Amino acid sequence: MINKVVLVGRLANAPKSNQQSNKNSVQCVTFPLAIERGYKPRDEQAQTVDFLHCKAFNRTAANILQYCRKGSTVCVTGQIHSNRYQKPGEEKPQYFTEILIESIKFLPNFGAIKTGDILPQTPDEIWSELSDAEKTHAILLAKETSVKQMIAEQNTTPIKTEPVKVITDDESHELLQSLDTLTNETSQENAEDDPKEAAVLS
Repeated sequence: MINKVVLVGRLANAPKSNQQSNKNSVQCVTFPLAIERGYKPRDEQAQTVDFLHCKAFNRTAANILQYCRKGSTVCVTGQIHSNRYQKPGEEKPQYFTEILIESIKFLPNFGAIKTGDILPQTPDEIWSELSDAEKTHAILLAKETSVKQMIAEQNTTPIKTEPVKVITDDESHELLQSLDTLTNETSQENAEDDPKEAAVLS
C-alpha cells in the first residue's frame, strides 16, 4: 500500500510553531497550503482553491519557520493522515485530514511576495545565482576545509628518522679489508674441521 502525495502551492497564512508554549516538546509547525484546482467553475463565486492543513516536525519545521512567510511558494512531499476528535458533550466524532510533511522544497520564485515582505534567500537560490567560477571556488574551499579537518582529527605527528651517516673512502676501504680477513679466517677454520675441504683448498 502506498500513501504518498506531492503538492505545490502557497502558504495561506504564516506558519505557526508550538515552541512558544512549550520549549521542551518536539518542534511542530502547521500552516494551510492553498492550491488552485486548475479550472474555473461557471459560478464566479464558487471556490477554486483548496486549503490543505499541513504539519511538519523537527528540522523541517525549523526550515519552514526560517524561510517561509504568508504567500511563499513551496513543494511538499508527504502522507495524507485522517484524524478524529470528539468535543465534550457531542456524541459524534469529528474528522479532519492533514498532510504530514516528509520533505519540502522552497521554490526559487517566492522571494518577494505581494505583501511587500522580502524573504531570506534559500541555499538553492544562492547557489543558482553564482557563476561557474564562483561555484568552482566554493567547491575547492569546501574540499580544503574538509581535508584540514580530517588531518586535525587524526592528530598525527611526523615520523622521526635518524640521519644516515656517510663514511669516507678510507673508512670504506678498511671495512672491506676487515670483511676479507674475517672471510679467510672462517674458511680456514672450516677446512681444519673438514679434511675433504682442506684437500680441495690445498
